[in-house]
Amino acid sequence: MEEGFNKKRAVLTLSQEPEVGAMAAAPVGTVHWSKWSSLPGDLVRRIADSFLASNDLDHYMCLRAVCTCWRSATDEPKDNASDPRFQPRRWIVLDEVFQTEGKLLLLNTDTGRFLHKKLPLLREYYVVATTPSGFFVLADRSPPHAARVFNPLTGDLTRFVAPMPPEVGVAEVICDKGALYLHFLGDSTCKIYMALPGNQGFVSTDCGKKVYNIFRDAILGGAYPQRISGPALVAAFVGLDAQLFLHIEIQGRTPFVFKMNNGIGKIEPVESIGRFAIFIGHHGCLAVDADKFPGMEANCIYYTQDLGSSAHICKYNIKDKKVERLSEVAEFMKQDKKFVLVTARPSTIIQLLCSYTIKCRDSELVWQQTL
Repeated sequence: MEEGFNKKRAVLTLSQEPEVGAMAAAPVGTVHWSKWSSLPGDLVRRIADSFLASNDLDHYMCLRAVCTCWRSATDEPKDNASDPRFQPRRWIVLDEVFQTEGKLLLLNTDTGRFLHKKLPLLREYYVVATTPSGFFVLADRSPPHAARVFNPLTGDLTRFVAPMPPEVGVAEVICDKGALYLHFLGDSTCKIYMALPGNQGFVSTDCGKKVYNIFRDAILGGAYPQRISGPALVAAFVGLDAQLFLHIEIQGRTPFVFKMNNGIGKIEPVESIGRFAIFIGHHGCLAVDADKFPGMEANCIYYTQDLGSSAHICKYNIKDKKVERLSEVAEFMKQDKKFVLVTARPSTIIQLLCSYTIKCRDSELVWQQTL
């Protein structure tokens, strides 16, 4: 978070400092731009690339807005919508409870950076879903409700011809060979939907439960909870990196964490997940670097314990094999079949991430059609 702040401060400094040679003659408070606008293009690109490396696309857009010279030295995201550099990665949209004055709270789970961003465009469409990487999937308000993909960090809107499918569960935007594919998964029917921007409709594929779960796993990067088979059982597969995938079961108050030992071809207990912390809820799970988040403990699993009309946040320390409830008072209460965070503001990062995993965003289009 500090690194991102320093880079943003550097851009502001470069864009606002007066020229040294003109400083004595200029009135107090005058800002001169000519010096910084004449920076070598390769230097401007190096600064811009540092923002792209950390996926701080909003900082990149601010840099391009400084002057024409900086804009011409860098690539235009709207001309390269399918370029992976300009796509959000690991940005999650925190619950609508945290909206204020039309702003949404976004979080980069790789760097720990929060972004409170105003997105007036969302008022012009139905918000159908958000993807695990940070895209908004929208639908036209007018029939046949054509699909749209909105990048909240660059402001780019990709228009699809195809109307929104009748059911939407998990959504993801995938770039392959310079093209953007929009995928939907329908949990109730085990169907997979796919379309390119120019397609007249979504292509749907009926899958058996086993095949469907494989696709669901692939789209969500190996981090999702399986369906709850009882009031106290949650199974999740979490990918920490390319080599390590965990299987986690939470039954009652005792989590079990396993990994596949490829050397011997067997599943074995996990003794440590290093600096990571894992969050598991009814509708999602998430692995983050605990060092990026103050107050979070590494090598732990945070999960929500469903008590029917309420839910508590629990923490399981993998090393000590101890479970503790973080508060005697329930952090979530069930309202209209959904759990709502009821603890006093300001909320902790642990509460925010647990809220993200325990709740599922409702499609505004589906809600409107049921009225």
